Amino acid sequence: MSNAGTRPTILIVDDEATLRDMISSVLKLEGLPLEFAANGQEAIDILQSSPQVQRIILLDLVMPVVDGTGVVRWLIEHPDVKAHTKIILMSATHNLRAAADIIHDDELPKPFGVDLMLQKIAS
Repeated sequence: MSNAGTRPTILIVDDEATLRDMISSVLKLEGLPLEFAANGQEAIDILQSSPQVQRIILLDLVMPVVDGTGVVRWLIEHPDVKAHTKIILMSATHNLRAAADIIHDDELPKPFGVDLMLQKIAS
């Protein structure tokens, strides 16, 4: 991801509303632009609507409609969007192990702390 000096938009993709709210509360304090999706299809719709936006996706693996693997698959099929996107998978440790072959940039094992989340976003 390029464009030094601009802050990426954080797309929070998780079917748990309480987790989305917790993450957004923290990231709002950091002044980061935010987007939200409750499932993978909503995330794909957001990505399609503005494909050139620099994003970091906090992506849950286990969701209804389209899961995290489906979102990653869609990104691979759309390299123009993937080029502007960093993927951080969020899930229980056993799900992350099972998804080791999925293309991604980083991982957040659930449950995770605020400090770890901010560190992963910053790196």
